[in-house]
Amino acid sequence: MVSRYRFVIGILITFIGFSTGLNLFPIGPITPLIITDYQINNSTAGLLTSIIFLVQIVFAIPLSTLVGKMQIKTMIVLATFLGAAPLLTFMATDNFSLLLLLRAIHGLGLILFYSAIGPLFLQWFPSKELPLINGATILASSLGLATSTFLVAPMSEIIKWEVVLSGFGAVLLLSSFTWFIFGKTTNIPSTNETISIIKRCWEVFRARNTLLISIADAGPLTLLTVSIAWLPTFYHETYGMSLIKAGNLMGFLSLSGILAVILASLLSSRMNKRRPFLIIPGIVTGFAGFAAILLNDSFVIHIAVLLIGFTCWFYIPTLMTIIMELHAKDPRRIALIIATLMTIGGITNFIAPPIVGAITDLTESFIPGLAIFAFISWSLAIGGILLPETGIGQIKRSTNNQ
Repeated sequence: MVSRYRFVIGILITFIGFSTGLNLFPIGPITPLIITDYQINNSTAGLLTSIIFLVQIVFAIPLSTLVGKMQIKTMIVLATFLGAAPLLTFMATDNFSLLLLLRAIHGLGLILFYSAIGPLFLQWFPSKELPLINGATILASSLGLATSTFLVAPMSEIIKWEVVLSGFGAVLLLSSFTWFIFGKTTNIPSTNETISIIKRCWEVFRARNTLLISIADAGPLTLLTVSIAWLPTFYHETYGMSLIKAGNLMGFLSLSGILAVILASLLSSRMNKRRPFLIIPGIVTGFAGFAAILLNDSFVIHIAVLLIGFTCWFYIPTLMTIIMELHAKDPRRIALIIATLMTIGGITNFIAPPIVGAITDLTESFIPGLAIFAFISWSLAIGGILLPETGIGQIKRSTNNQ
Protein backbone atom coordinates (compact mmCIF):
# COMPACT_ATOMS: atom_id res chain seq x y z
CA MET A 1 0.00 0.00 0.00
CA VAL A 2 1.30 3.42 -0.94
CA SER A 3 1.54 5.69 2.10
CA ARG A 4 0.25 9.25 2.06
CA TYR A 5 3.33 10.22 4.04
CA ARG A 6 5.16 10.21 0.73
CA PHE A 7 3.80 13.74 0.21
CA VAL A 8 5.64 14.86 3.35
CA ILE A 9 8.80 13.18 2.04
CA GLY A 10 8.33 14.93 -1.30
CA ILE A 11 7.97 18.35 0.37
CA LEU A 12 11.03 17.77 2.55
CA ILE A 13 13.20 16.69 -0.39
CA THR A 14 12.08 19.55 -2.65
CA PHE A 15 12.88 21.98 0.18
CA ILE A 16 16.35 20.46 0.40
CA GLY A 17 16.63 20.66 -3.40
CA PHE A 18 15.73 24.36 -3.32
CA SER A 19 18.22 24.98 -0.51
CA THR A 20 21.05 23.24 -2.34
CA GLY A 21 20.23 25.30 -5.43
CA LEU A 22 20.57 28.47 -3.38
CA ASN A 23 24.11 27.54 -2.44
CA LEU A 24 25.29 25.96 -5.69
CA PHE A 25 26.42 28.89 -7.87
CA PRO A 26 25.86 32.22 -6.07
CA ILE A 27 29.49 33.23 -6.67
CA GLY A 28 29.19 34.42 -10.29
CA PRO A 29 27.25 37.67 -9.77
CA ILE A 30 29.51 38.78 -6.87
CA THR A 31 32.86 37.62 -8.27
CA PRO A 32 34.12 41.23 -8.73
CA LEU A 33 33.44 41.89 -5.03
CA ILE A 34 35.31 38.75 -4.01
CA ILE A 35 38.26 39.61 -6.28
CA THR A 36 38.47 43.09 -4.74
CA ASP A 37 38.19 41.92 -1.15
CA TYR A 38 40.76 39.13 -1.44
CA GLN A 39 42.99 40.84 -4.03
CA ILE A 40 43.00 37.73 -6.24
CA ASN A 41 42.86 37.23 -10.01
CA ASN A 42 40.04 35.85 -12.13
CA SER A 43 41.53 32.37 -12.35
CA THR A 44 41.79 32.06 -8.59
CA ALA A 45 38.25 33.34 -8.12
CA GLY A 46 37.04 30.76 -10.65
CA LEU A 47 38.13 28.02 -8.25
CA LEU A 48 35.17 28.87 -6.04
CA THR A 49 32.90 27.43 -8.74
CA SER A 50 35.13 24.76 -10.26
CA ILE A 51 35.93 23.26 -6.84
CA ILE A 52 32.40 21.79 -6.83
CA PHE A 53 33.15 19.86 -10.02
CA LEU A 54 36.60 18.79 -8.83
CA VAL A 55 35.07 17.35 -5.67
CA GLN A 56 32.53 15.45 -7.77
CA ILE A 57 35.25 13.98 -9.96
CA VAL A 58 37.23 12.69 -6.98
CA PHE A 59 34.56 11.71 -4.45
CA ALA A 60 31.25 10.98 -6.23
CA ILE A 61 31.80 7.25 -6.77
CA PRO A 62 33.53 6.52 -3.41
CA LEU A 63 30.83 8.32 -1.40
CA SER A 64 28.02 6.60 -3.29
CA THR A 65 29.20 3.28 -1.82
CA LEU A 66 27.88 4.46 1.56
CA VAL A 67 24.38 3.50 0.36
CA GLY A 68 23.57 0.29 2.19
CA LYS A 69 26.27 0.91 4.79
CA MET A 70 24.59 3.99 6.25
CA GLN A 71 20.88 4.58 6.81
CA ILE A 72 19.35 6.73 4.07
CA LYS A 73 17.92 9.14 6.63
CA THR A 74 21.32 9.54 8.28
CA MET A 75 22.97 9.95 4.90
CA ILE A 76 20.67 12.83 3.97
CA VAL A 77 21.13 14.46 7.39
CA LEU A 78 24.89 14.32 6.88
CA ALA A 79 24.54 15.55 3.29
CA THR A 80 22.53 18.61 4.26
CA PHE A 81 24.72 19.34 7.28
CA LEU A 82 27.86 19.30 5.14
CA GLY A 83 26.05 21.14 2.36
CA ALA A 84 25.28 23.95 4.80
CA ALA A 85 29.01 24.70 5.19
CA PRO A 86 28.59 28.11 3.43
CA LEU A 87 26.83 29.18 6.65
CA LEU A 88 30.35 29.83 7.99
CA THR A 89 31.29 32.17 5.14
CA PHE A 90 31.12 35.13 7.52
CA MET A 91 34.21 33.67 9.21
CA ALA A 92 36.21 33.69 5.96
CA THR A 93 36.41 37.46 5.59
CA ASP A 94 40.22 37.49 5.43
CA ASN A 95 40.84 33.85 4.54
CA PHE A 96 40.27 32.79 0.93
CA SER A 97 41.48 29.25 1.66
CA LEU A 98 38.70 28.84 4.24
CA LEU A 99 36.13 30.12 1.76
CA LEU A 100 37.38 27.60 -0.82
CA LEU A 101 37.24 24.81 1.77
CA LEU A 102 33.64 25.67 2.64
CA ARG A 103 32.69 25.43 -1.04
CA ALA A 104 34.43 22.03 -1.29
CA ILE A 105 32.57 20.71 1.77
CA HIS A 106 29.34 21.91 0.20
CA GLY A 107 30.23 19.86 -2.86
CA LEU A 108 30.63 16.75 -0.69
CA GLY A 109 27.15 17.32 0.70
CA LEU A 110 25.71 17.49 -2.80
CA ILE A 111 27.24 14.12 -3.68
CA LEU A 112 25.76 12.45 -0.61
CA PHE A 113 22.33 13.96 -1.20
CA TYR A 114 22.02 12.96 -4.84
CA SER A 115 23.39 9.49 -4.10
CA ALA A 116 20.70 8.96 -1.48
CA ILE A 117 17.57 10.27 -3.19
CA GLY A 118 17.33 7.46 -5.76
CA PRO A 119 17.01 4.70 -3.13
CA LEU A 120 14.79 7.02 -1.06
CA PHE A 121 12.32 7.63 -3.90
CA LEU A 122 12.06 3.91 -4.61
CA GLN A 123 11.02 3.36 -0.98
CA TRP A 124 8.22 5.90 -1.04
CA PHE A 125 6.94 6.48 -4.58
CA PRO A 126 5.29 4.12 -7.10
CA SER A 127 6.79 3.91 -10.57
CA LYS A 128 4.21 6.19 -12.17
CA GLU A 129 5.10 8.98 -9.72
CA LEU A 130 8.88 8.75 -10.10
CA PRO A 131 9.00 11.23 -13.02
CA LEU A 132 7.00 13.73 -10.93
CA ILE A 133 9.18 13.54 -7.82
CA ASN A 134 12.38 13.54 -9.86
CA GLY A 135 11.13 16.55 -11.80
CA ALA A 136 10.01 18.34 -8.64
CA THR A 137 13.45 17.91 -7.06
CA ILE A 138 15.25 19.16 -10.16
CA LEU A 139 12.78 22.04 -10.52
CA ALA A 140 13.27 23.04 -6.88
CA SER A 141 17.05 23.06 -7.35
CA SER A 142 16.67 25.19 -10.49
CA LEU A 143 14.44 27.66 -8.67
CA GLY A 144 16.94 27.87 -5.85
CA LEU A 145 19.73 28.52 -8.34
CA ALA A 146 17.70 31.22 -10.08
CA THR A 147 16.73 32.80 -6.75
CA SER A 148 20.31 33.09 -5.54
CA THR A 149 21.43 34.45 -8.91
CA PHE A 150 18.83 37.21 -8.81
CA LEU A 151 19.21 38.07 -5.09
CA VAL A 152 22.88 37.74 -4.24
CA ALA A 153 24.08 40.93 -5.99
CA PRO A 154 21.37 43.35 -4.82
CA MET A 155 21.47 41.93 -1.29
CA SER A 156 25.26 42.32 -1.26
CA GLU A 157 24.78 46.04 -1.87
CA ILE A 158 22.79 46.24 1.37
CA ILE A 159 24.78 43.85 3.56
CA LYS A 160 28.16 42.20 3.15
CA TRP A 161 28.30 39.41 0.57
CA GLU A 162 29.75 37.09 3.22
CA VAL A 163 26.57 37.53 5.26
CA VAL A 164 24.41 36.87 2.20
CA LEU A 165 26.19 33.58 1.47
CA SER A 166 25.93 32.65 5.14
CA GLY A 167 22.19 33.27 4.93
CA PHE A 168 21.89 30.87 1.99
CA GLY A 169 23.79 28.29 4.03
CA ALA A 170 21.42 28.84 6.95
CA VAL A 171 18.46 27.92 4.73
CA LEU A 172 20.11 24.60 3.88
CA LEU A 173 20.82 23.95 7.56
CA LEU A 174 17.13 24.60 8.27
CA SER A 175 16.21 21.99 5.67
CA SER A 176 18.59 19.60 7.46
CA PHE A 177 16.72 20.07 10.74
CA THR A 178 13.31 19.61 9.09
CA TRP A 179 14.48 16.36 7.47
CA PHE A 180 15.97 15.14 10.77
CA ILE A 181 12.63 15.72 12.52
CA PHE A 182 10.14 14.58 9.86
CA GLY A 183 12.14 12.39 7.46
CA LYS A 184 11.44 8.65 7.47
CA THR A 185 13.20 5.84 5.63
CA THR A 186 13.54 2.09 5.83
CA ASN A 187 16.91 0.44 6.02
CA ILE A 188 18.35 -1.09 2.87
CA PRO A 189 18.85 -4.81 3.58
CA SER A 190 22.46 -5.80 3.96
CA THR A 191 23.90 -8.34 1.56
CA ASN A 192 26.36 -11.16 2.00
CA GLU A 193 28.29 -10.30 -1.12
CA THR A 194 32.04 -10.44 -0.74
CA ILE A 195 32.79 -8.50 -3.90
CA SER A 196 35.16 -5.61 -3.28
CA ILE A 197 33.96 -2.05 -3.62
CA ILE A 198 36.45 -1.37 -6.41
CA LYS A 199 35.31 -4.43 -8.37
CA ARG A 200 31.65 -3.52 -7.90
CA CYS A 201 32.26 0.05 -9.06
CA TRP A 202 34.11 -1.24 -12.11
CA GLU A 203 31.31 -3.66 -12.98
CA VAL A 204 28.72 -0.88 -12.73
CA PHE A 205 30.87 1.56 -14.70
CA ARG A 206 31.48 -0.79 -17.63
CA ALA A 207 27.89 -2.11 -17.77
CA ARG A 208 26.23 -1.38 -21.13
CA ASN A 209 23.32 0.60 -19.70
CA THR A 210 25.55 2.67 -17.43
CA LEU A 211 27.72 3.64 -20.39
CA LEU A 212 24.68 4.47 -22.52
CA ILE A 213 23.14 6.60 -19.76
CA SER A 214 26.45 8.42 -19.24
CA ILE A 215 26.90 9.03 -22.96
CA ALA A 216 23.31 10.23 -23.32
CA ASP A 217 23.76 12.75 -20.50
CA ALA A 218 27.24 13.97 -21.40
CA GLY A 219 26.35 15.46 -24.79
CA PRO A 220 23.60 17.95 -23.84
CA LEU A 221 25.35 18.70 -20.56
CA THR A 222 28.49 19.90 -22.32
CA LEU A 223 26.47 21.87 -24.88
CA LEU A 224 24.59 23.62 -22.07
CA THR A 225 27.83 24.37 -20.24
CA VAL A 226 29.69 25.85 -23.20
CA SER A 227 26.58 27.78 -24.31
CA ILE A 228 26.31 29.55 -20.96
CA ALA A 229 30.08 30.07 -20.81
CA TRP A 230 30.76 31.31 -24.35
CA LEU A 231 27.63 32.29 -26.30
CA PRO A 232 27.38 35.78 -24.73
CA THR A 233 31.00 36.54 -25.70
CA PHE A 234 30.51 34.96 -29.13
CA TYR A 235 27.42 37.03 -29.89
CA HIS A 236 29.10 40.19 -28.63
CA GLU A 237 32.35 39.80 -30.55
CA THR A 238 31.01 38.15 -33.73
CA TYR A 239 27.49 39.56 -34.17
CA GLY A 240 27.87 42.85 -32.31
CA MET A 241 25.21 42.03 -29.71
CA SER A 242 25.43 44.03 -26.49
CA LEU A 243 26.63 42.15 -23.42
CA ILE A 244 23.40 43.03 -21.61
CA LYS A 245 21.27 41.55 -24.38
CA ALA A 246 23.48 38.49 -24.62
CA GLY A 247 23.29 38.04 -20.85
CA ASN A 248 19.51 38.31 -20.94
CA LEU A 249 19.48 35.54 -23.55
CA MET A 250 21.19 33.25 -21.05
CA GLY A 251 18.53 34.19 -18.51
CA PHE A 252 15.83 33.12 -20.95
CA LEU A 253 17.80 29.90 -21.54
CA SER A 254 17.55 29.12 -17.82
CA LEU A 255 13.84 29.96 -17.69
CA SER A 256 13.11 27.68 -20.63
CA GLY A 257 14.89 24.91 -18.73
CA ILE A 258 12.56 25.36 -15.76
CA LEU A 259 9.54 25.16 -18.08
CA ALA A 260 11.01 22.02 -19.67
CA VAL A 261 11.36 20.24 -16.32
CA ILE A 262 7.74 21.01 -15.40
CA LEU A 263 6.40 19.86 -18.75
CA ALA A 264 8.57 16.72 -18.88
CA SER A 265 7.53 15.69 -15.37
CA LEU A 266 3.84 16.05 -16.13
CA LEU A 267 3.97 14.33 -19.51
CA SER A 268 6.19 11.41 -18.53
CA SER A 269 4.04 10.64 -15.48
CA ARG A 270 1.10 10.11 -17.85
CA MET A 271 2.93 7.94 -20.38
CA ASN A 272 4.28 4.40 -20.22
CA LYS A 273 7.18 5.16 -22.57
CA ARG A 274 10.46 6.71 -21.45
CA ARG A 275 12.76 6.64 -24.49
CA PRO A 276 10.87 9.28 -26.54
CA PHE A 277 11.71 11.78 -23.80
CA LEU A 278 15.36 11.24 -24.66
CA ILE A 279 15.22 10.66 -28.40
CA ILE A 280 13.06 13.64 -29.44
CA PRO A 281 14.89 16.35 -27.44
CA GLY A 282 18.15 14.61 -28.33
CA ILE A 283 17.49 15.17 -32.03
CA VAL A 284 16.32 18.76 -31.57
CA THR A 285 19.19 19.87 -29.31
CA GLY A 286 21.91 19.30 -31.93
CA PHE A 287 20.07 21.33 -34.57
CA ALA A 288 19.38 24.06 -32.01
CA GLY A 289 23.08 24.16 -31.13
CA PHE A 290 24.14 24.60 -34.75
CA ALA A 291 21.41 27.21 -35.36
CA ALA A 292 22.57 29.22 -32.35
CA ILE A 293 26.09 29.59 -33.75
CA LEU A 294 25.65 29.58 -37.54
CA LEU A 295 22.55 31.68 -38.23
CA ASN A 296 23.12 35.40 -37.79
CA ASP A 297 19.50 36.33 -37.32
CA SER A 298 18.24 37.82 -34.06
CA PHE A 299 14.89 36.01 -34.09
CA VAL A 300 16.40 32.63 -35.01
CA ILE A 301 19.12 33.02 -32.37
CA HIS A 302 16.49 33.67 -29.69
CA ILE A 303 14.53 30.57 -30.71
CA ALA A 304 17.68 28.44 -30.88
CA VAL A 305 18.87 29.51 -27.43
CA LEU A 306 15.45 28.81 -25.94
CA LEU A 307 15.48 25.36 -27.54
CA ILE A 308 18.95 24.63 -26.15
CA GLY A 309 17.75 25.46 -22.65
CA PHE A 310 14.52 23.50 -23.12
CA THR A 311 15.98 20.32 -24.61
CA CYS A 312 19.03 20.21 -22.33
CA TRP A 313 16.74 20.11 -19.28
CA PHE A 314 13.69 18.27 -20.65
CA TYR A 315 15.23 14.79 -20.54
CA ILE A 316 16.66 14.89 -17.01
CA PRO A 317 13.61 13.77 -14.96
CA THR A 318 13.09 10.86 -17.35
CA LEU A 319 16.77 9.86 -17.34
CA MET A 320 16.74 9.71 -13.54
CA THR A 321 13.53 7.66 -13.69
CA ILE A 322 15.09 5.22 -16.18
CA ILE A 323 17.99 4.62 -13.78
CA MET A 324 15.57 3.87 -10.95
CA GLU A 325 13.35 1.62 -13.06
CA LEU A 326 16.26 -0.36 -14.49
CA HIS A 327 17.56 -1.21 -11.05
CA ALA A 328 14.57 -0.92 -8.72
CA LYS A 329 15.77 -3.93 -6.71
CA ASP A 330 19.34 -2.71 -6.32
CA PRO A 331 19.50 0.74 -4.64
CA ARG A 332 23.27 0.50 -4.32
CA ARG A 333 23.59 0.21 -8.08
CA ILE A 334 21.33 3.24 -8.54
CA ALA A 335 23.56 5.28 -6.24
CA LEU A 336 26.67 4.18 -8.15
CA ILE A 337 25.15 5.06 -11.54
CA ILE A 338 24.10 8.51 -10.32
CA ALA A 339 27.60 8.97 -8.89
CA THR A 340 29.04 7.97 -12.26
CA LEU A 341 26.90 10.65 -13.93
CA MET A 342 28.13 13.21 -11.41
CA THR A 343 31.74 12.19 -12.01
CA ILE A 344 31.49 12.38 -15.78
CA GLY A 345 29.44 15.57 -15.48
CA GLY A 346 32.11 17.07 -13.27
CA ILE A 347 34.79 16.22 -15.82
CA THR A 348 32.83 17.61 -18.79
CA ASN A 349 31.83 20.78 -16.94
CA PHE A 350 35.41 21.32 -15.93
CA ILE A 351 37.10 20.78 -19.31
CA ALA A 352 34.49 21.79 -21.92
CA PRO A 353 34.76 25.62 -21.61
CA PRO A 354 38.60 25.60 -21.73
CA ILE A 355 38.49 23.37 -24.80
CA VAL A 356 36.27 25.89 -26.62
CA GLY A 357 38.58 28.67 -25.49
CA ALA A 358 41.68 26.85 -26.74
CA ILE A 359 40.13 26.06 -30.12
CA THR A 360 39.03 29.69 -30.42
CA ASP A 361 42.57 30.89 -29.72
CA LEU A 362 43.91 28.46 -32.32
CA THR A 363 41.37 29.17 -35.09
CA GLU A 364 40.45 32.76 -34.14
CA SER A 365 36.78 31.76 -34.29
CA PHE A 366 34.29 30.49 -31.73
CA ILE A 367 32.38 28.48 -34.32
CA PRO A 368 34.59 25.34 -34.57
CA GLY A 369 34.70 24.74 -30.82
CA LEU A 370 31.00 25.42 -30.27
CA ALA A 371 30.09 23.28 -33.30
CA ILE A 372 31.95 20.31 -31.85
CA PHE A 373 29.76 20.34 -28.75
CA ALA A 374 26.60 20.93 -30.77
CA PHE A 375 27.45 17.74 -32.66
CA ILE A 376 28.27 15.85 -29.46
CA SER A 377 24.87 16.76 -28.00
CA TRP A 378 23.25 14.24 -30.38
CA SER A 379 24.57 11.58 -27.97
CA LEU A 380 21.27 12.02 -26.10
CA ALA A 381 19.29 10.73 -29.07
CA ILE A 382 21.75 7.89 -29.65
CA GLY A 383 21.57 6.84 -26.01
CA GLY A 384 17.78 7.04 -26.06
CA ILE A 385 17.62 4.75 -29.11
CA LEU A 386 19.97 2.15 -27.64
CA LEU A 387 18.67 2.08 -24.05
CA PRO A 388 15.93 -0.42 -23.17
CA GLU A 389 12.39 0.84 -22.62
CA THR A 390 11.71 0.92 -18.87
CA GLY A 391 8.20 2.38 -18.81
CA ILE A 392 5.50 0.78 -16.70
CA GLY A 393 5.06 -2.84 -17.70
CA GLN A 394 7.85 -2.65 -20.31
CA ILE A 395 10.64 -4.57 -18.61
CA LYS A 396 11.17 -7.02 -15.82
CA ARG A 397 13.19 -5.08 -13.30
CA SER A 398 16.18 -7.21 -12.70
CA THR A 399 19.68 -5.90 -12.22
CA ASN A 400 21.56 -9.10 -12.66
CA ASN A 401 22.49 -8.55 -16.31
CA GLN A 402 22.47 -4.76 -16.53
